[in-house]
Amino acid sequence: MSAAKSEAERIRAQYASLTSHYRAIGPAAVLAAVLAAKKKKPASAKKTA
Repeated sequence: MSAAKSEAERIRAQYASLTSHYRAIGPAAVLAAVLAAKKKKPASAKKTA
């Protein structure tokens, strides 16, 4: 299996639960859920001067 197919399968498995949950709503909802999940920002420790 090529690296691209392997990566695609990994991503597909990662979002399988989202896909099954939002299947009735439609593909746009799945895309929105995936985009929202990717926007998690790491906690940043900003110091104020």
